[in-house]
Amino acid sequence: MSATRTFLLEVGCEEIPAGMLPGALVDLRARLLAALGDKEGLGGSAEEPPQFGGPRRLVACITGVRDREDDRVALVSGPPTGAAYDKAGGPTKAAIGFAKAQGVSVEQLEKVRGEKGEVVAVRRRIAGREASAVLAEACPRILSEMRFPKMMRWGDRGHCFVRPIHWIVALLDHEVVEFEFMGVRSGRATSGHRFLSPGPHEVPHASRYEEIVRERGKVIARNADRRERIRQARDRAAAAMGWRAREDEDLLNELTFLNECPGVVTGSFDRAYLDLPAPVIVTAMRHHQKYFPAEGSGGGLAPGFVAVINLPEDPEGLIRRGNEWVLKARLADARFFWTEDRKRKLADRVEDLARLSFHEKLGSYLARTQRLVDLASTLAATIGLDGTAQDRVRIAARLAKCDLLTGMVGEFPELQGIMGGIYAREEGIPIEAARAIEEHYLPISPEGPVPKTPEGAVLALADKLDLMTGCFAAGLIPKGSADPYGLRRAAHGVTRIMLSPALAGSSGRVSLKGAVEKSLALYEAQGIGPAARERVREDLLEFLSQRLRFLMEEGRMRFDTARAILAAGFDDVADAWRRGAALTELRTAASEEDFLALAASAKRIRNILAQARDKGLATDGPIAAGLLRDKEEKDLHGAVGRVREGLERQVAAGDYVSALRSIASLRPQVDRFFDKVLVMAPEEDLRRNRLALLSGLSQLLSRVADFSEIVVEGEASERRA
Repeated sequence: MSATRTFLLEVGCEEIPAGMLPGALVDLRARLLAALGDKEGLGGSAEEPPQFGGPRRLVACITGVRDREDDRVALVSGPPTGAAYDKAGGPTKAAIGFAKAQGVSVEQLEKVRGEKGEVVAVRRRIAGREASAVLAEACPRILSEMRFPKMMRWGDRGHCFVRPIHWIVALLDHEVVEFEFMGVRSGRATSGHRFLSPGPHEVPHASRYEEIVRERGKVIARNADRRERIRQARDRAAAAMGWRAREDEDLLNELTFLNECPGVVTGSFDRAYLDLPAPVIVTAMRHHQKYFPAEGSGGGLAPGFVAVINLPEDPEGLIRRGNEWVLKARLADARFFWTEDRKRKLADRVEDLARLSFHEKLGSYLARTQRLVDLASTLAATIGLDGTAQDRVRIAARLAKCDLLTGMVGEFPELQGIMGGIYAREEGIPIEAARAIEEHYLPISPEGPVPKTPEGAVLALADKLDLMTGCFAAGLIPKGSADPYGLRRAAHGVTRIMLSPALAGSSGRVSLKGAVEKSLALYEAQGIGPAARERVREDLLEFLSQRLRFLMEEGRMRFDTARAILAAGFDDVADAWRRGAALTELRTAASEEDFLALAASAKRIRNILAQARDKGLATDGPIAAGLLRDKEEKDLHGAVGRVREGLERQVAAGDYVSALRSIASLRPQVDRFFDKVLVMAPEEDLRRNRLALLSGLSQLLSRVADFSEIVVEGEASERRA
């Protein structure tokens, strides 16, 4: 067995946006491992942890790389045997020519069976390549294939990359793996901290990379170390001031990839600014300046912050004073907008929304507000909110977008909705309506909080459905990874809201199809409806089903369980989820066999019915009891009748576990039917009757889940579309 080595690849760039780095590091490591291969390849495993990287460097460290690939034997196919040998079995010119081209004698040719029949072939030994040669060939290709949310092109080079490249380190143990990318030659010289120790610094061995960049370059290359260093320094600095830094994992992760040698400074601001709403102060610090807000012993905001800097310390306090000055200016602006915005009520701004464009194809924000009022009112009535709650929903829908016209939201766009709710409270608008305004953008991330109030949930649903319907009607549908209008996030939000506790206790359920139909009708009433309404509706419902399927799989439902549930219907999202949970519960080792057998039968039934329809045969209609001749078809007909009667009660009560058990109980009768009964009988009346029996059985099997979507052993597993 050959010795194993460590491969280090570092691509030094100008500052890479922090949000792009985690995914890029994973991508780079995965591509390198794929290039190295396994078994007869070079093997290797990513060192995780540690994981290196930073704002100026993409790094992958692969351990366990073998010196060279295994030798392998390749089978080279030649002409068909019929062309390679004559009738007497002697070689023809085709065989002789093939053998000569491969450098072997005719006697060394083999006969093998391929996709196109029997051919002659020769086995050739291919020597394994050195690891350095494989990597030298792979690295430029891998780097050229990497993709980022935003790419740059510079100079006269043909490639794009995330940022201009300044250096490349590529070491297999102590050996430089030589290649060129974007005009930069690989070597062993890295760069250190831009100010503390820029370098260059030579790395003698791949295993010493972290040591060299830390000791000589003053850079903490390990991501986990930078993150923990920031956390500890932040907490110590806040405690020294008598504060507690507000926890913010997203900000902590971002700062980890913004700094190479992080330190912290504390700063303060005039206590008088604490009269501003807390979200305003936090936004000024967190979103605009990347500060951790400080909290006092009582949990409220303190007049201070902790800032992370790309230096170990700030001995003269210059950085601290600069940060304080910037924050003071931000808060002074916020105070001005807070005072000015409240001179005019939200309701007085509604008509001004006509001057604010929602989208050139979808009208103004005033038109959108009018649609939101109607759609939210319909949804509120659908879920059974009382008259007072419906009035609160209408108030919230009418005022939801008015804060877009305020100076505060103009300065701090992150406060959309939040400021609307705060201003609504200041004006004495019912607290439930104000809360709905605050919540109507939720959730703003896949794992983010959903609205907690029924009014907020209804308005958030209306807001997202109106956005999606309008965009689909205008042809603004996501393509590939591009989703400029956030429609995938909106669809994910719709499904999560429909499953949220805020709607769980409602007396009514939202129909997805009905909601989309209503939204389309509201656009049409304003003269901006789609030309192909049916296609838009079906496309949007399919888009929503994909998000629900993703959510189900994230919720540990098997992929084929999710598909089976959605194929049986998902108009009521909460009901579909309950059906999925029931099927997941019953697909245990003890009962899996019955379900898989029924799944196989369901596929067989679907195929039989489809073939019959293709031949123009009727598959629906009443079943004539007098035409049930065989015992097995009589037994199946009786069992289907008994199960159907109880199944309807179980489904109506939402007892899907019992309903699925009832369906599973049909397995013996279904098995015996297919063993003994000829469905496509030559007699027309018998054939029609048996097809009708199977059609009724198919409908019954799909009452809770479409069993034909369940994957049985031996089938190819289509994981995700």
